[in-house]
Amino acid sequence: MKKILAILLVLSLCLSLSAVALADGVYTPGTYSASEAGHEPGVTVTVTVDKNSITDVVIDVSHETAAIGGVAAEPLAEQILAAQGSEIDGVSGATETSAAVRRALSAALAEAAGKEAFGEKTLVADGTYSGKAPGFGLVSQMVCDVTFENGAIKAIEVVDESDSLTGEWFASAKELLIPRLLESQSLEVDAITGATASSNGIKNCVGRAIEAAGGVADEWYTPIEKSDAIVEIRDYDVVVVGLGGSGVLSYCAAADAGASVFGLEAAGKIGGNSVCTYGPMALNSEYLKKTFTDGQDYINEDDVYNTWIEYVESEDKADIIQKAVYTSGESLDYYVDNFGFEFTGLGLLGSFVVPEWDKEWCVYTPDPETGWNILGPNKTYQFLRALDIAMEKNEKNTYMTELRAEQLIFDEAGKVIGVQAKYYDGTVYEIYGDTVILATGGFMGSNEMMLETFGATVNPIGDTVNDGAGIRMGISAGGATYMMKTLPMVHVSQVANLIRTDDLTPDQKAILSALALTTDMPMVTTLGEPWGNTNQSGTVDEDVSVEIVFAPDFMYYNIFTQADIDKIRTEGLSEAQAVATSRFLSQGGTLPEAGTAVADIDEILSVGEKYNDVISAGSIAELAGKIGCSADVLSETLGGVETTYYAVPCTSWGYGTVGGLDVDVNMNVLREDGTPIENLFAVGQDSEGVCNIDGKAYTPWGGQAQSWTFVSGKIAGTAAAAVAKADA
Repeated sequence: MKKILAILLVLSLCLSLSAVALADGVYTPGTYSASEAGHEPGVTVTVTVDKNSITDVVIDVSHETAAIGGVAAEPLAEQILAAQGSEIDGVSGATETSAAVRRALSAALAEAAGKEAFGEKTLVADGTYSGKAPGFGLVSQMVCDVTFENGAIKAIEVVDESDSLTGEWFASAKELLIPRLLESQSLEVDAITGATASSNGIKNCVGRAIEAAGGVADEWYTPIEKSDAIVEIRDYDVVVVGLGGSGVLSYCAAADAGASVFGLEAAGKIGGNSVCTYGPMALNSEYLKKTFTDGQDYINEDDVYNTWIEYVESEDKADIIQKAVYTSGESLDYYVDNFGFEFTGLGLLGSFVVPEWDKEWCVYTPDPETGWNILGPNKTYQFLRALDIAMEKNEKNTYMTELRAEQLIFDEAGKVIGVQAKYYDGTVYEIYGDTVILATGGFMGSNEMMLETFGATVNPIGDTVNDGAGIRMGISAGGATYMMKTLPMVHVSQVANLIRTDDLTPDQKAILSALALTTDMPMVTTLGEPWGNTNQSGTVDEDVSVEIVFAPDFMYYNIFTQADIDKIRTEGLSEAQAVATSRFLSQGGTLPEAGTAVADIDEILSVGEKYNDVISAGSIAELAGKIGCSADVLSETLGGVETTYYAVPCTSWGYGTVGGLDVDVNMNVLREDGTPIENLFAVGQDSEGVCNIDGKAYTPWGGQAQSWTFVSGKIAGTAAAAVAKADA
């Protein structure tokens, strides 16, 4: 009887506790936030809850690609409020952002409920399982084989990828990320900076292999502890911030001048966006004359200089432009002779815009083992070789990758004395040097700076490490900027969002791109006004996709009516549409011949709409609302014809920005009053504005930006070494 009474008492107590818990609700009312990495780190979800429900959601995706993740915040918030939890569908085309939002929401809700965000993992079966996911590659998705043993990941092998066809960044993701995944047993491992898309591709492949093995991928995003150590590195003559092309060349010149040099690079590999160029302008280089013209001059340098001055409409920076022109050849020769650079490939190429300059720029010799990628010759090996030679000049010389500069260090008098940076593992480094060279590659990777400067962003062709850090650091030291509104380096047009999944076949993707790139349809700007051939009575303008950088927001829309689409379905693409392809950014497919019926055009448009590559509307007013322009303006542009419309955005894809810090002929950063900051220098895209003018494209001869890396790098490295030795 006592046992029965005891059991009844326990049951009664349990029921009363449950009643109390139910009365208390699921959550502790309040506001909770958590962050996860999407395509980039920093996707933050902030939820407000009452006792039993989510009452508000704020999603910050400001670090994500604006055209992809940036448009996902509102629909994801709506899905969360409707689902009252993390069981959401996500947004097509923003897979990484959607997954990050889901994980961040789960963590925030776990905190609100007083639970651990990460409990025990669902057991995975032993064996090898495949996972497939999009990476950086345009042609196909990535496939990884993942081996599990006793509930742990034992091996990860990338068995198929097209990332390496698009650029040289994939290697750093493969070499650095996979060992960290195996060591940490967590998908929370940071993507390798400069190879984010490839890193996320590998992580997503592993996640899908986990699901195939019976596990739950989200359970593997366990937190990784970061270091809080602070390391001091002292007594360097020159500190080079950024080891893209201009940073490497600065490093080499400083080392050759006898300086001790420390270099730091935020990415997992050196070379920056220089590795996705063909080569530099080099005027009458002795090396190139000997190689290609039997020792004869091949261009009139005075003509180039005069054309340049006329283009920038000012002689304010004539001394610097003289250096850019008259030392371009000798700068290249210097690095050939002293640091092993080689140029051959296609030989000497003609200018894009001046037919008389038929030999004006040159091409890097490609890596003998890996050859070419979509964006040009593989050339990282040349920059690595140059750094090896530079490091041999002083036993103290060294460099670190995955070390991101955050701010300059100043002494009590306000003089720059070094750089503070953070390593990928969280360790803070304080690197002290007599001089600092800023070589961080401009600001295309900063949505904030792009919007502040231009009011719009541009899709990056290469990496997004170039986030304006060097320019901001220069400003913090009192430096002025120069021609910040020089238009970005845009050489390529494409759809707004490249579809890297298998939702469409490569041939279908080619057709979607053709709809964006064709020059025979009415074109309108984001303001609803005519653009390109719309004012030319149907005349095909072959340059319109190149001139896209002059369009408002760096984009325009090709407009199709329902009748146009019906005609494509039954009669095929037009002659112009059948040859409309993107320079460099092809997705591996081929276009049908003109006049070949495209029976699946509706499927192509439907998928395109999910990825924000197509906008459909049943009226002009609806189309104007979706574009965000005046219905009256758009109606006038389209002639007032009411029908179903399909607007296909054609957007800019660029290599980098141009405007940056103001410098003098020695590459010293200048203050607002024009005086030099003696021990602070800026090179490459951090200072290229001095060769350009606001509102125009950067000087468009061919290879000029890459030439500036050689010219500015040689000048700054030599000058910084001289200042450091004078101070010693």
